[in-house]
Amino acid sequence: MRIANTGDAPVTVTSVALDSPGFEAVPETGRVVELGPGNRIDVEAEYGAVRCDTRPDPAFAVIGVADRGGSPVRVPLATPYDVLGRIHDGDCAAEELARAVPVTLIPAAAPPEPAAPLPARLVVSRGTATGDVRVDEIGGSVLYALRGALPATMRADEDRLSIDITIDAARCDPHALAEAKKPFVFPLWIAVGSSAPEYSRIPVSEENRRILTNYLTTTCDARR
Repeated sequence: MRIANTGDAPVTVTSVALDSPGFEAVPETGRVVELGPGNRIDVEAEYGAVRCDTRPDPAFAVIGVADRGGSPVRVPLATPYDVLGRIHDGDCAAEELARAVPVTLIPAAAPPEPAAPLPARLVVSRGTATGDVRVDEIGGSVLYALRGALPATMRADEDRLSIDITIDAARCDPHALAEAKKPFVFPLWIAVGSSAPEYSRIPVSEENRRILTNYLTTTCDARR
C-alpha cells in the first residue's frame, strides 16, 4: 500500500495492516519508515485468507504511528484499478478450482545428496471437475524453485494423476531467508476441459513445511 504524509511535520510509521471484510485479519506488518512532509512510500502489507461470501470493500489501512501512545491510525484505503477486488476474486477462483481439482504435494523426506534438489510428487485428483484436466505450469517462491515435466493431463476417464517434480533452493542468501514473507506460496495453473488455464496454489501442509524448511537449511549449508 502507498502511504503519503500530507501534513507539515515528519511522521514515523511503525506498522501497516489491512482491514477488509473480504479477508481474514492478520497481525500488522512492522515497518519503521520516516516520512517527511509531502513524502510518500510504498510498503508491503500481509493479508489473510479470503472470505468469498463477502466483498473486500470498504477497506481500510491501519497504520501505526510513533508518538501516538500505541493508537494506530485507521484510514480508508483507496484501491486504484480495483486491485483489492481483483486479488479477492482471484483467490476465490483459486479456492473453487482447488475443490474441482484437489492437488496434494508429496515431498521426499530428504534429497539423494545434501546439495541436490528434493524429489517430490504432485498428486492430482478429480473433485467436481469433469472432462480432461491439464496441469500446465507450476511456479516456486522466493526461496524455492519447482520444476516438473509439464504439461500433464488427467483424461476424462481417469480420477488420479501423479506428476514427478523437484523442489530446489532458489536463494540461500541471509537477506532472502530473513525477509521472505510467503515462502510456501507455489502457483499452479490448471485447465479443465476446454477452458483456459486458471490460477491455483499447491497446498503445503505443516508437515511438508517442516520438510521443506529442513531441506533448505541442509542444502544451503552444503552449498556455502
